[in-house]
Amino acid sequence: MSEHGSERVVAASSAIVAGAAGRVLIAPWGQVRSANGDFVLDAEAGRMVLEAFEAHGTDVPVDYEHQSLGGTYAAPSGLAPAAGWIKALHVVEPQDDAADGGSLEPGLYADVEWTEAARAKLEAREYRYLSPVVIVRKRDRRVVALHSAALTNKPAIVGMRPIVNKTSDERTEERMHEQTVTNAAEPEGLDKRPPQAVDDAVEALRLRLGLDSSSDGETVILAAERRLTELMTEASRREAEERVTAATRAGKLIPVQREWAMALALRDPTGFDEWAATAPVVVSLGRTQPPEAAEPSRQRATIVASARAAFRAEPGLALITDEEAWVRTALRDAGLKEED
Repeated sequence: MSEHGSERVVAASSAIVAGAAGRVLIAPWGQVRSANGDFVLDAEAGRMVLEAFEAHGTDVPVDYEHQSLGGTYAAPSGLAPAAGWIKALHVVEPQDDAADGGSLEPGLYADVEWTEAARAKLEAREYRYLSPVVIVRKRDRRVVALHSAALTNKPAIVGMRPIVNKTSDERTEERMHEQTVTNAAEPEGLDKRPPQAVDDAVEALRLRLGLDSSSDGETVILAAERRLTELMTEASRREAEERVTAATRAGKLIPVQREWAMALALRDPTGFDEWAATAPVVVSLGRTQPPEAAEPSRQRATIVASARAAFRAEPGLALITDEEAWVRTALRDAGLKEED
């Protein structure tokens, strides 16, 4: 997310729900929990979003993995193809649910015109979630505008539903699970206290988390959820570092690309693996002779092209240096002399 005066941009994922042709859920109603920052969608926020959309006067893009944001979200190719275009926005308030026959839950909806490529990816289940980028007012966390949206497989909004409809097998399994739960429910009037096994599990969690003995079950569960999130984040970072280290050892990354590579490996591990599989070797490893002794022109041209791409993919670099200085640094890091 990035600051914009009294507002900031928040990337947060939500799921598409069934509705009119091309109509998808952008964000649910009320207080929305997101890994990238919570925000509020209510009547006032909905009005501001619709007014901003009308004032902008153009379709809002839906891309892949937020690539149109650039910077750490940029694709290795520098391209940001559209997956679709938002042609209109709609707000469904809680009191409007009955008017829609109960088919749409309250929230912000968009009418999306998908590209053929995006439709194919959705049908093949290559992408399952829609992730909006919303502009949030700092003082009360209300959404004031929709910047863009993206297809992604790593949603940020807590409790979202997938964009792609369940398969018949998944629906059957879900119904069987619901039937099992119904059949196992206790008859009315019986004691509803958790069984001893659940009490014991909660107590074990409390001890492992080092919580006070007065902590109730809800406190323990919330603390366990936070710790699990931390562990998953740590694991994702370790895996990303392993990917970047492997690419560096293979000579496919130069030092100035490490930050970009880490961001891509964290956000889209599969995309990083696809890039690493096809990326050229830009740093020859294990040489006993200087790099310029073997195909210096080709070596230099590859590093220059890679450095320019990295500089242009991160607009913030222009605030601290210029492109030529960035290229010279990349050449020195690769062991090439500037005058070559």
